[in-house]
Amino acid sequence: MPEREIRAAILAVGTELTEGVTQDSHGRFLAGLLGESGILVREIVLIPDDRRLFVEELKRLAERAQVVVVSGGLGPTSDDLSREVVAEAAGVELRYREELWRLIVERFAPGSPSETNRRQAYIPEGFEVIANPRGTAPGFWGRLSVAGARAIVVALPGPPGELRPMATELVMPLLRRELGSAEPATLAATSFLVAESTLEEKLAEARLGEVAWSTRAEHLKVAFTLRGGQDFERTEMLRRVRERLGPLRIRDGEVEAERLLLDALRARRMTIALAESCTGGLGAKLLTDIPGASDSVWGAFVVYSNDAKVRQLGVPRDILDRYGAVSRETAASMAQCALDRSGADVSYAVTGIAGPGGGSPEKPVGTVWIAVGRRGREGYERGFRFAGSRDMVRRRSAVAATLVTDALLRGGDVDNKANWEYS
Repeated sequence: MPEREIRAAILAVGTELTEGVTQDSHGRFLAGLLGESGILVREIVLIPDDRRLFVEELKRLAERAQVVVVSGGLGPTSDDLSREVVAEAAGVELRYREELWRLIVERFAPGSPSETNRRQAYIPEGFEVIANPRGTAPGFWGRLSVAGARAIVVALPGPPGELRPMATELVMPLLRRELGSAEPATLAATSFLVAESTLEEKLAEARLGEVAWSTRAEHLKVAFTLRGGQDFERTEMLRRVRERLGPLRIRDGEVEAERLLLDALRARRMTIALAESCTGGLGAKLLTDIPGASDSVWGAFVVYSNDAKVRQLGVPRDILDRYGAVSRETAASMAQCALDRSGADVSYAVTGIAGPGGGSPEKPVGTVWIAVGRRGREGYERGFRFAGSRDMVRRRSAVAATLVTDALLRGGDVDNKANWEYS
């Protein structure tokens, strides 16, 4: 980590943020990412699409911080002001970059971009482009001098799928280079199905020496980084956390559950079929959001009603009548029927009560059964009780099914008690 304190600020732009239409998710992400390299975020500011206020806040933050990250305002419309505001604050003109326009045109192929998209090919003079391979709005960075201070200003597009990889893959190496700080000694990992507060508690219990940590809550996971201390201390601390929370839920590196499963399938040249009830196709969505998933994903049966389970999958009616839709027996039958109907190598089935209604004393809201079918091998079933809203139960169910299937393919310790103590 750098010996001196490096201060940063985040300026999130958009009237939809200040009016509560959209929740800012970038502040916490960027603060955690910067903090991993010892760049400490001291302010996170949300402002509407107001040019005068935008200029004032940018100058104020640039005077107080060594790094200012601006998120949003790089689209093609008249209220996307980041390019103009940064140029005004820096006292420079916007310059048209023909090579950026060509990239934008290529992104729209086989169609053509609107002429309004041409605004995205302008960059403040003296600033450098940050490539955006996932969208049409390039980012940019440069130096801004205010009242004797000279801050690095980084402007990034607002969509999370564009900002986050750009920040991780391009901006952080750039900042370390420009600030003269070496990449800190760190160990990255990911937790699934663990509340951030529980992870924090287990990290504190496992702490060794001078090792510090940071956590970053994402949509379906909590990424965390151990930094400082000795290599063996970070390694041992991660082992202790995994021992407390289970090998299924604590994974090396920053990863996604669905990518782990796809990697395991591809390595074994296997295909998977899904049978989903309470998740309503969410498990299939997670997998098929990844380009190239068609190599491994046969498809999914979304069988919400009992009638659909019988007619689409072939689940025997007497199993549903005797055990109910949310049961070990029904989940096992769903997984086996998915194998039989698809011809896939592996399947998983999810059936449960997501709520808010539909629960009973015997099967309260949050009760979920997951089954995995494996051609030529015995199936696997496990029951869960997930807390939280309907959305949380559905998401946790999809992630749990994905992780269990991945662990079974890899020969992992699925039944380790620590895996499930806090589910």
